[in-house]
Parts: sequence; C-alpha cells; structure tokens
Amino acid sequence: MGTDGVHNVQAGVAAQVVQARDIGTVTFLAPQAPASIPALVPPGPAAFVDRVEHLAAVRSLIGAEPTPGRPVVVAVRGMPGVGKTALVRQVATVLAADFPDGSLHATFGVGGESPSEALGRLLKALGVPDASVPTDFRRRRDLYRSLTARTRLITVLDDVTDAGQVEALLPNSAAGLVLVASNTALEDLHADGAVPLVVEPLEINDALDLLRQVCADGRVDRDPAAAAELVDLCGRLPLAIRAAGARLAVRPRWALARLVEELRGTEADRVLDRVNTVFDTVYADLPPRARAVYRVLGLLVGRDFCVEVVAAVVDEPVAEVRELLDQLATAALVEERADDRYAVHRLVRAHALRVADEHTTGHDRENLLLRAVDWWLFGATAADVAATGRERLRVADPDRLLSGVELTMSPHAALAWFDREHTNIAAAMRACAEKGWHTLVWQLFEATFAYYDARRPLASWVETGILAVESSVVDGDVAAEARCRCLLAKAYQELERYDLAESELDKARALPVGDRLQGSTYDFTGNLALRTGDFEDALHWFTMARDINVRLDRKRGTAMQTLFVGRALAGLGRTAEALTTFTEAAGLALDAGAHSVLAKAFLATAAAHSTTHHHAEADQALAEAERIAHELDNTALQAEIHLLRATTATTQGDLEAAHSHRQAAAAAYERMGSPKAARLLAGH
Repeated sequence: MGTDGVHNVQAGVAAQVVQARDIGTVTFLAPQAPASIPALVPPGPAAFVDRVEHLAAVRSLIGAEPTPGRPVVVAVRGMPGVGKTALVRQVATVLAADFPDGSLHATFGVGGESPSEALGRLLKALGVPDASVPTDFRRRRDLYRSLTARTRLITVLDDVTDAGQVEALLPNSAAGLVLVASNTALEDLHADGAVPLVVEPLEINDALDLLRQVCADGRVDRDPAAAAELVDLCGRLPLAIRAAGARLAVRPRWALARLVEELRGTEADRVLDRVNTVFDTVYADLPPRARAVYRVLGLLVGRDFCVEVVAAVVDEPVAEVRELLDQLATAALVEERADDRYAVHRLVRAHALRVADEHTTGHDRENLLLRAVDWWLFGATAADVAATGRERLRVADPDRLLSGVELTMSPHAALAWFDREHTNIAAAMRACAEKGWHTLVWQLFEATFAYYDARRPLASWVETGILAVESSVVDGDVAAEARCRCLLAKAYQELERYDLAESELDKARALPVGDRLQGSTYDFTGNLALRTGDFEDALHWFTMARDINVRLDRKRGTAMQTLFVGRALAGLGRTAEALTTFTEAAGLALDAGAHSVLAKAFLATAAAHSTTHHHAEADQALAEAERIAHELDNTALQAEIHLLRATTATTQGDLEAAHSHRQAAAAAYERMGSPKAARLLAGH
C-alpha cells in the first residue's frame, strides 16, 4: 500500500503498458512486425539438374566491396522452356549465404508487375511502412536506391521484356548481384556491362537425370532406350521433360514406350501443352511480319537453314528477311549461326508448324514448301555443274534451270555449299516422297551425286538413293530409274555390300535405255568387278563403256572409261599397258576439263609406279593428284591419296609417316561411314 492509500498491484500479462507517476500526451502506435531479412525469391522446381558450369560462372563474379555503385548484372538467356527461371532461382538459393542482406524478386511479362508496382512491394519488404511508401515512381526509385546502398543483396528479375525494368530495380551497391531471366536479348543492358549467360537444352545424361527425378519409380532405368528417345522428343528442354515426367508419374502402369508414341503422334501438343503455352506468349509479342516468317520455319524441312531459302519462300528481299530473323533470334526462337545461317529447335519448329496450320490453308503451305524445294533443287543443280562440269551424264538436263545463268561458283565453293545444305536436301527428298512429288525426289538425288561422290556420307547416300529409286519407279521414268540404281549401287559398293550393288546393277542394265545410259550401267558394273578383284570382267565392261563414249563423242566419259580400262589392266598385272593408258586418260581429261578424272589418272599412275618401286615417278604423280584434290576439296580423293602415301612410306621404311597418313585416311573414311576406317585403325 502506498502512502496515499492506493493499492499498486500488477498482475497477469499486458503488452505495450507504460507505468509512470505523471502521464502527459499518450500516442498509440500500430503493432510493428519484427525486423526481418527479405527472402523473396521463390524456390526452384523440386526436380532440378545442377548446371554446374553456370553456377561457377556466376560465383566467379561476386565479391566486390559493399560500396555504392552498379551491382553485377547477369543476363540469363535461352529459348522458352530451357530453364532460365529454374536456374536463376536455384543460383539464388545456392548463393544465399554470400548475400546476408537477403534476396529480392520481381516478375514482369504477361501478368507481371510494372516497375513502379515492384518497387512499392520491395520497399515494404525492406522495412518501409505502407504509409511511408511514396506514391510516384521516381520517389520510390530514389528511396529504394538509398535503402540498398552498401548492401549485399541478390535480386532475381524474371520474364524481363525491357532493359528499363532492370534499370529501375538495380540496387545501389557494387556488392549486389542481379540475375535477369529473359526471352529477349537486352542489348541496352549489355551495353552497360551486363554479363551474358546462355542456357542451352540439357545434355543427354542431365536430361535423363531430370526425367528420373520427376518419374522416380525406376521406369527410366528399366528402359534406357525409350527414356533416351523420350527426352530427345522433348528436345531436352527441362519444361518439356518435367511435363512428360509428370504424365508418367501419375500413370504408374504406363511403359515409357507409350508416352514416346504419344509424343511422336497427334497427342504431342496435348502432352506438351505447357511448353506450347510459353511459345504462344512469345509468338504473340512478335511483330506481324516476324510472325509470318516464324510460321514459315515450321514448313522448312531441316533444323539448320540459311537466310536465302527463307527469303525465297516468303518472296522478300534477303536483307529484309535477315532483319526479321534477327527479331526471332532476339526473342530466342531461332539460334543465329555463322554465314547467315540459323537453327531452330525441334519443339520451336513443331510450334511454328502448328501456328502455320492455324493461319494458312493446306494449299498455301504446299506452295511455300515447293518454293523451298525449288530453291534447293536450283542450288544443287548449280553446285553439281560447278563441281563436275556440264558434260557429265545427267538424266535431268541442268539447262532447264540454269539456262542463261552465269555460274561463278568454283568446285571448292560448290562442295562447301553442299556441306551446308546436304542434310536439308535429304530432308526435302523425304518430304517430297511423302507428298508424292516423285520427280523432285530423283532430281534432287541426281543433282546431289557430286557431293556424295566427293564426301561419301554413305548412310545418307543409301537412304536417299532408295527413296530416289522408288520415286523413279512410281514416276515411270526408266532413264531416271537406271541412273538412280547405278548411283545407289555405288553407295552399296563403298559399304562393301557387293550383293546389293550387284542386284541394283542387274536391274539397271535390264532397263530399255539409250546408249549413253547403257554405257553408264556398264561403267558401274565394271567398277564393282574392279572392287571385287574380277579384273577380266572389269576390263570387259569398261571396254564396252569406252566404245559407247567414243562413238557418242563424249570426251569426259571417254576419259573416265579409259582411266578405268587402265585400272583393270593394272589389276591384271599388265603395268606397262596400264601406265600408257593412264597417260592417255590424263590427256583426255585435261582436254575435257574433267579435273576429278585428271586427279584420279595421276593417282592411278602413282599407284602403278609404286608397285614397280619407281618411287620418284610415284611421288611426282601423287603430288599432282594431291594438288588437284586439294583444289577440288574432294574428301574421297584425299583419303585415297593418304592411303597410297601410307603404302609408299611403309615400302620406304618411313613408319612414322606411314602411321600419320594411315590415321588421316582412317579419319576421312570414318567421316564417310566406310568400313575401311575400322580396318585401317586395326592396322589391316
């Protein structure tokens, strides 16, 4: 009891109570939340495959002192669905300990915030009371910069569409790290020092690991072949793999093969609906003309293409199409490569085809595809003539396309063009076969023979050769059929499938064709006999073929058959006659401008001299063959030259040079897919 007789007793629990003798003015404050460190970055997906190299690249950038200044900005780019959001969230989680002042996060794009809205929310996260958050953008930005000065913050900005969004939310600290995820190339951001970080589709093992994480019941390991095909059909995009894995996870009785069949067929769009939704959003943001070019990409038959073929399809100037493709590259829908070439991901191409189906008629799409095929046929015909001359036997007269066209392409440039386009030509042949455009199939195959003969990609050669033979039969063109069967037989011969080669040649010789084509069937039959060691039979067929070419006054053909007669004579051990014949063949080839035949004549001369140990003469002839083969950039000839040099070096006791040339020949044959490679590597 106090002196004034008043009881002063406190009992129970009270909050915000002040006891004092005299109380003046009383101010009631709202309850305040305890101070906290912001941790706003959402967690990444539960299934995540560590991109170790990306994390290491970001980690190497941090460590500056917490002084006012521009933070490190890392601009993460990649195609839609490649995992940019998952990556920046994962990096923020892993590096959280390096940023004790916390993490901030904002999302822009469709349904996202404006920079002003994001600033208001982040200010509150940094401890600013609602009533103290400025109402206008400029004051919000000024307060944000003041509060973030000298801090170690990690900031994640997702779905950024404009560099200004990033600039508005940059903390004012050199010790900060800002991770920007965008489908757009933010050039202004990079001009101010942003570090680019490109995210590619997953490698096969990482893709399988991700599928294994989402579908964790062992099915991935029980059927590794189907799993590998599944992630390939998903384009190794994390978003697509997660969608496919989730579909499996809720269907425990499904085999992986069932989902593979869905992704191959009409159900693919439904399975990958989330992926298509992302692509739809990016497509909707494109300017109208860029959308039109994007739709064309779905109609192109290959993954890799040049600006000229797109310009031919849309019938627009190359310079303008290049600008539109640049817009698509900026949106990460196409990948820009060297020499005006671009690549498109398989799922992007599937989406482009889907929107093309929605916006064009079937007739329109066929016409656009025909424009592309016509471009490849014209280019192949021009490159074929540039590589081997106009006189070489062809069923389809090149002048139907090249009349009045001045060819300035060198043989080397012609083969370089084929190097770039041969996969598209093969894909065009498959597309034409499906459409029933059979004449185009065999014409494309015939026009590409110069490439096949020089580079010898044997698997592709056989595949397209079978298509061409089938199309020529359906087309009812016996001349084309005979020619295509001979060219296919040559591929089988290089694969040492002599039975298949003989079967094709038997059918070709039985067809009712003119003398020139008949002579060609004899030529190919003689080559098969030469390869299998039946030199008498080879001499018989080559002599008949040469007689036909002499009678028809075909200079190139006469030179070629004379060369082959010499090879048969050499095989029979009639070396002196063979050397005389090779000299005659070289003169005929030089007169006909048949440079590849001339190189082969020198090569055959060198081989003949080598067998008689006339090494000086062999080296001289081989040097001439090598010079021409280099000028022509003829891989097959270069491989044969390396092989002969290995033989002569062994004879002369130079084992180191022999080994080097044998390895070079083996590498060339391996690129061709020839069984010779394995024998050479085994030392046979």
